Amino acid sequence: MSDTDDEEDAEDTEVEAILSPAETPPRKLNVIWEDDKIQKYLDDDGKQHWKCLWCCRTFQHWNATKALFHVNKENGGEVRKCTSHAIDPLHKQAYKKLLQKYRQQKDSQKNLVESKKRSSDEYLATASVAYTSRKKKVTPGTVPSPGESPAAGQTQAQLGFLHGTPSSGQSTSPRYHQQKLGDVVDPQSEASLTMAIADLIHSCGLPFSLASHHKFRRVLTLSKTVTKKYVPPGRNKVAGELLDLNYQLYKQKNMECLQKEANIFGITFFGDGATVKKSPLINILASSVHLPVGCLRIVDCSGHLESDGHKDATYISSLFIPHITEMEDKTPKCTDLVIFDGASNVQKAGLLLEAKFPHLSVMHGAEHVISLFFHDVFHLHEFALLKRMNRRIYKYFGSGSMHSPYAIFSKHTRDHNSGKSIGLIRAADTRMGGHVISMLRTLRLKDALLSTISSASFLQGKFKIEKKIVDVLKRETTWEFMEKFVRAVFPVLIVLRLADKKEPVMDKLYFYVRRMDKTLEKSKEILDGLELQMKGVSWRILSDLDDNDAQLNDSEDSGSERIDYDSDSTAEDCDAVGSTKTLGEKVIALWEKRRDKLISDYAIAGWLLSPMAEIRIDSHNNMTGVHRNAVVRLLKKMYGAELADDSDELAGILNTFWAEFELFQNKLGPFDKAYIWNTTNSDLQLGKSHIWHKKNSFFDTKILGKFACRVCSKIVGIGSAERNWGDVKHLKSMKRSHLSPEAVEKQATIYGASCMADAALAREKAQENTSDPYKFWDDEDFDSQFDMFAVQKQPSAKKRYIKCYLESWEKDHVRKHDDVSKAKFLKKYGGLEFDDIDHLDQHYKIDNHDMDYRRGSGWCVKAYTDGDKPEDWTPWVINYEEALHTCLATYYTK
Repeated sequence: MSDTDDEEDAEDTEVEAILSPAETPPRKLNVIWEDDKIQKYLDDDGKQHWKCLWCCRTFQHWNATKALFHVNKENGGEVRKCTSHAIDPLHKQAYKKLLQKYRQQKDSQKNLVESKKRSSDEYLATASVAYTSRKKKVTPGTVPSPGESPAAGQTQAQLGFLHGTPSSGQSTSPRYHQQKLGDVVDPQSEASLTMAIADLIHSCGLPFSLASHHKFRRVLTLSKTVTKKYVPPGRNKVAGELLDLNYQLYKQKNMECLQKEANIFGITFFGDGATVKKSPLINILASSVHLPVGCLRIVDCSGHLESDGHKDATYISSLFIPHITEMEDKTPKCTDLVIFDGASNVQKAGLLLEAKFPHLSVMHGAEHVISLFFHDVFHLHEFALLKRMNRRIYKYFGSGSMHSPYAIFSKHTRDHNSGKSIGLIRAADTRMGGHVISMLRTLRLKDALLSTISSASFLQGKFKIEKKIVDVLKRETTWEFMEKFVRAVFPVLIVLRLADKKEPVMDKLYFYVRRMDKTLEKSKEILDGLELQMKGVSWRILSDLDDNDAQLNDSEDSGSERIDYDSDSTAEDCDAVGSTKTLGEKVIALWEKRRDKLISDYAIAGWLLSPMAEIRIDSHNNMTGVHRNAVVRLLKKMYGAELADDSDELAGILNTFWAEFELFQNKLGPFDKAYIWNTTNSDLQLGKSHIWHKKNSFFDTKILGKFACRVCSKIVGIGSAERNWGDVKHLKSMKRSHLSPEAVEKQATIYGASCMADAALAREKAQENTSDPYKFWDDEDFDSQFDMFAVQKQPSAKKRYIKCYLESWEKDHVRKHDDVSKAKFLKKYGGLEFDDIDHLDQHYKIDNHDMDYRRGSGWCVKAYTDGDKPEDWTPWVINYEEALHTCLATYYTK
């Protein structure tokens, strides 16, 4: 094993013994520009340069890859190698690790692209067969109609890419010729094709990323296999027959994924309403383990409303019933859960669905509950004041409505962020947690804002910016207050993020809510202290700011139609919060008002059935009769909805479950296997409780395993339903605003499914490379992100495992007088310390660099006592019969 491998192994091991101080390596490099020997700068003309301080050579353009290959003296970077011989071993090691990281990222990206290509190949194979079976035969002399043939020839003719184009006086009938060898090796063909692609993207206003999209590359690959007689489909065919065919294929694929293992994990339905381009729409989506989000239908309600109908509970439930029935016909009782937001009409629609399908449950989308909490919080005076100030900051420096201040601020953000422009975020009440997220970005750009208002350009400019805002920004207490306010409510963002995941996290929701209860106690102390400080003059001057400015309202940019994600949501009116309560008490009261909507029977059951260590401990120590009753209600609904309460069958189900639950909690019976609870179990590391139960309880229990798979495999929010409107807006915009509802539904399904498939592949690749366990948060995690709360910790010393016995490999090497054996023994014993058990006053330390070999006994360690000279060492033989291992075990177990 190489030295580098040894070091990597040492970094990954847990430590029980502290090594002697060694030479401190340079800090870990994330990018090559962080190295003190690579300097990048701009010349007088603003051109980019970088310089290697090892060889003093200068290069143009900031290219991190070339700089990395340069200092590593490697080929393949299209850059000269560094000629310096002064690079020390520590820098070489840091450069080598950074190059390995770069190559791993390139390999991972390459594998991701290949996965996407394979996915496209599989789909195209099916699509080609389906299209061939429907295609009508065309007679050889038929000429495509103008509606079916794109006018691509016009653009290509302008660029001179077509050869042999008939003149105006010639016949328009296509003429074909056999391809010659010269046509294949034409040196101009690649350049012509490259320019044709660029012209297509530029002239049609397409995104530049299209050129590297794997599906576009697939089009080019397939185009090589067809003859010159091939005619691309026209717009009518793409918008008609091909759209229908593609939609049916995607829909069929979605249904297959949803139905896969539906008998084990079940299916969740959810949906949302919105107004897009004046059209009242409702989407219907479903989720399963193998398809986190599948769009089944997007309904335009205009026709129903035109006929004096109402978008009430009866109408909404009637839209979902056919889809649920279709699923239930294929897999009986596979639909377990329906999730809606808090609007009264959709919640009532859920109750109607529950009446028709008694085994089905209805719950509030968790992210909507969190959104209502933030809505309530920012109606409190202190939070409203901060919100108003943050909106002013965005208006002056982030919106672009004031050109000069925005330009100056943009320059300073680039200066403070390594040349990358980072802007402020516009917050709106309709965006969940938007104001807190916006303030986090404002805090991140604090230095850039201070640099802006202190710059000569800003001070000399006569901008219509309120002086009180500039004065408040200059005060350090302003930033301290904002940071503390954000810290106080930041934990709620973690719960919001959990709710917005497109992953099964039902077993974690109630645990997060319980942890949130504890975290708010510390937040209360922070908020109560700030409430007193905010009564000063510096904050009272902001109370008269006008919040009705057109630039500060919640509407979207005037250039686009706003998607009303909450168009049908009616948030409950905030309860009157007593004026005698402190600010912290008010926030806690608002949280307690909303939290009950997060605690469903599903959330409690998932909490009790989670195999993850932290959640198991929490549920074991805090389970009450209320929690058990919630599980009983859910069991009755899922498995005994048609049974009488006093029936023997229902009693058998409940008794069997609780008996199996005792075995699960105490790790007995089928759960008495150490490997399934091991922390290295990939299912536990990634938080996939539903997969853990499928492997370890579904086949070994009668009720618990089946119940746990259904419960733990559920999502907790409908964020995907709202993001689906983003797909609709992407398609139904600008000149396509009059796209028919049918076309929007079909293309949005295809577009959304394709995006989600790519994202799923990227997620899987990321999970393949992770070995970190699932991380839960606590107060220390939040404090470490905010400077004023952070506790400075000294970096922990390196440790390592010590095996105080003679290992099997040592028997083979102890009498081999070679460098490999010596290196192995130094790796294990070098630098260790021990006391002589026969003479406890003698303390030894083993030489870290050298050993002694003796013909009769083999390898011996060189041990020194305090004050020994280099030549005054004592040999300790590595052998069963000697006391070395006993001394080591005694010393390191004290």
